[in-house]
Amino acid sequence: MPTWLINLLGSVYSKLPVAIRPPLKRVFLWGLIRIQGLTSGRRVQQGKHVEFLDFEIAHLEPYEFLSPAPNEVQVRVARTTVSPGTERAVLCGLPGARRPFPYVPGYSAAGEVVAVGKNVKGISVGDQVAGRVHHSSNETVPAALLFRVPPGVGPESASFIELGIITLQGIRKARISAGDRVAVVGQGLIGQLANRLARAVGASTVIAVAPSRRRAKTALSGAGADEFISLEKGNQVLDEIQADVVIEAVGTPDAVTTAMQCARDGGKVVLLGSSRGLSRDVDVWSTTQQRNLTIIGAHISAIPERDASLTRWSYRQEGKLFLDLLHAGRLQVADLITWHAAPNECNAVFEVLAKGGADQVAISFNWQAAH
Repeated sequence: MPTWLINLLGSVYSKLPVAIRPPLKRVFLWGLIRIQGLTSGRRVQQGKHVEFLDFEIAHLEPYEFLSPAPNEVQVRVARTTVSPGTERAVLCGLPGARRPFPYVPGYSAAGEVVAVGKNVKGISVGDQVAGRVHHSSNETVPAALLFRVPPGVGPESASFIELGIITLQGIRKARISAGDRVAVVGQGLIGQLANRLARAVGASTVIAVAPSRRRAKTALSGAGADEFISLEKGNQVLDEIQADVVIEAVGTPDAVTTAMQCARDGGKVVLLGSSRGLSRDVDVWSTTQQRNLTIIGAHISAIPERDASLTRWSYRQEGKLFLDLLHAGRLQVADLITWHAAPNECNAVFEVLAKGGADQVAISFNWQAAH
């Protein structure tokens, strides 16, 4: 549908009485998807997905979608992994993460291919795949966003794929060498993946740093961190860490300051967390100059789609590497799951996240029971 027509319809819709908007919208969408299906020769499919209906309100909703276009694949989803920081930020309307509602969250999943478009190569019906899929029972997505899962890697682990890609490109930019002392600031899911991947690429010592000890157990397990430092009693101990590489996995100004304090003079600080606050009081310039720190940006938006280099692997390369590490047993992630949630528990899940997440690390939605 042309943008001008969408804008026109939106303008008309906003002038209608509030009481009649929801049923009118349902009728419009019902008709629109069927017209699109008829004109493109695609079938209307049924599914369920998580929707953020408004700030801090998440529901499991039925929805309709079309069967695959020529370069698309339909996936029956087995597992999706919540990205706690990003999804909480959208749900709560935090700075840098504002989205219009309703909004469909989720971008890391695993499942089985049930249909493929006519131009798709390398993926067949029945294949186990992982990639960029919403929190949904079934979905049609571009084939380029999916990876075939190696034998022996279950959907619980494979559904971490996008979070693994995010973390891997930060680890790669850090250029960790064998024997390096590495500190990871923030022990949410990305931070704990960073613990394990830093170890996998040769770090001799990995130190987990967090505001409290709530997530210490998982941080110190699974070939992750050697030591856990809590800031509950102050941050004086940070000067003693003297890390060669510090990975900041939170995104707040306070976390950036903490990360710089953990680094040795001449060390590297990798900013892996998505920015979630104002940074007027962080004097990055003078701190980096005085201590000769190297600050490296590593947000997922900077990952190249094709052109790669020593420190910039492509999206496809990082995704394949993540699955290969799981297949070879060099990386384990399933034990990071602290909540195996049913899809109809989504409101409870996001209510917990909206309040800070408590001691949750990874939350996995099990969609197999929803089929």
